[in-house]
This record gives sequence, C-alpha cells and structure tokens, in this order.
Amino acid sequence: MSDIDDLLAEINAEQREFEQRIWPPAAPDAIERLRRLARDTLQTDVSDDYVTFLGRNDGLDFNGHVIYGATEHKEPFLSGFVEANERLGGPQAGHIYYGDTGDQLYAQNRTNRTWVALDRPSLDVIATFPSFNAMLAKILRDAVEE
Repeated sequence: MSDIDDLLAEINAEQREFEQRIWPPAAPDAIERLRRLARDTLQTDVSDDYVTFLGRNDGLDFNGHVIYGATEHKEPFLSGFVEANERLGGPQAGHIYYGDTGDQLYAQNRTNRTWVALDRPSLDVIATFPSFNAMLAKILRDAVEE
C-alpha cells in the first residue's frame, strides 16, 4: 500500500467510527463528465493522479481538510472540482484548485504547472510540491494529525 492508501484507510476508519460520511469512489461517467467540464469550462485538464484519487474516494472532507469531488454534493455538502473552481475565479484564475482548508488553498499554477499551497486571503505561495500526490499526502497527513 502507498502512503496515500494508508492515510485514506486511517481517515476512513475514523470516519466510520464516528459515523461520518465517507465518499465512495467516483463513477467512471462522473470522472468523464469532470474531465469534459474541466476542459470546456475551465480550459484545463485534470491531473491523472487526482483522477486516481477520485477512483478511491469521490472527494474528502475530514478535520477541516477538503479535496473536491468529481461532482458537488448537497447533503452533506462537498464542493465539486468544477464548481469550486468557478467560485474561485473560473478560467481567468491563475490556479486550478483541488482542495482547501480554512486558511489554505491547494492548487496547480496554470502557467508553470507547479503544485502549491496558497494562503487563502492573500494567495501568496506558502508551500510547493513536486506532484499532486505529494500535495495530497501532505493534506491527508495534516488531516490525520488534527
């Protein structure tokens, strides 16, 4: 198992213990719809590693750490990838957003394709990551430690 698989298993076990919502894997048609909407609406392609994550869990909301789902869920609420990006600036934004916490946004820079954590109010870069999976592992570790 990978570090991400281990962290997701730990998070899912805790969510089950406290009867919290665990998002099942995204359906293949939901992922295809996401890819199409991301290209058409946001003028971007989603990361293959993000799609792999969606195949495990269609988003995550745990201890204030959120990874957007393939689709937006109303009850309980979870932001969808396209919907969150539209709220955060759409295709004109300098970043593509994959998740957030109360004070940080996790994103990919549109220009240089780097993976970053941004300070939510200022959008200053506060951390960089070599890949989506490195960023995801950091988010999951932080969520587990809270």
